[in-house]
Amino acid sequence: MGKINYWAKFQDNVHYHIYNRGINGTNLFQLEKNYHFFLDKWELLIHPFFETKAYCLMPNHFHFLVSVKPLSDEIKDEIKDQLTSKSRKFHSGEIGYNEFLEDQFKRLFSSYALAFNKQEGRTGSLFQKRFKRVLLGTENRILHNLAYIHHNPIHHKFVKNYDDWRYSSFNYFTNKKSKLLSRNLVLDWFDKDRRKALDAFLDFHRMFKVNKEEEYLGA
Repeated sequence: MGKINYWAKFQDNVHYHIYNRGINGTNLFQLEKNYHFFLDKWELLIHPFFETKAYCLMPNHFHFLVSVKPLSDEIKDEIKDQLTSKSRKFHSGEIGYNEFLEDQFKRLFSSYALAFNKQEGRTGSLFQKRFKRVLLGTENRILHNLAYIHHNPIHHKFVKNYDDWRYSSFNYFTNKKSKLLSRNLVLDWFDKDRRKALDAFLDFHRMFKVNKEEEYLGA
């Protein structure tokens, strides 16, 4: 693998692995409600502009597999509805889509940190300053990343089985519904028939093994 660009620019219809961790190893999620609050903020600030294909929230870091929604008239209206200085600059042509999306992530992290710090009676930064977003250019890397994200709690020895971890998207593919997850888009990667697709999805995860490619993740 060549040199990794950890801060790739966001482009329409391109897949990314997005991840970040607590500063100095700080836990990001102390209580059950913290995981739900973070996902609620994701739904409000990030979901309108991204297709979320997979995610996993760990105590001191998180992973998301996403693709950027094309810049349609509907998305432009969503940007306008954000009512931020960056949304106004986007509509005036001062900044591009990438700069607006980066700012949405800053809003996600700052709003979550504000609530978390109040809960914990702490001050200062909570997240590492620059969240990483690695462009996934091939189908193999996208599929590998899908399983890697779901495998994270097993890799870190929190659980032994995929479905034992409550804070990932894995169970939403099998027995739950999610407003965040683009479930059908992911299952289409495996088969157009839903039963066959789900079987292939599960088999793919059962056979998954972390390889040297993950060394660049640091998570």
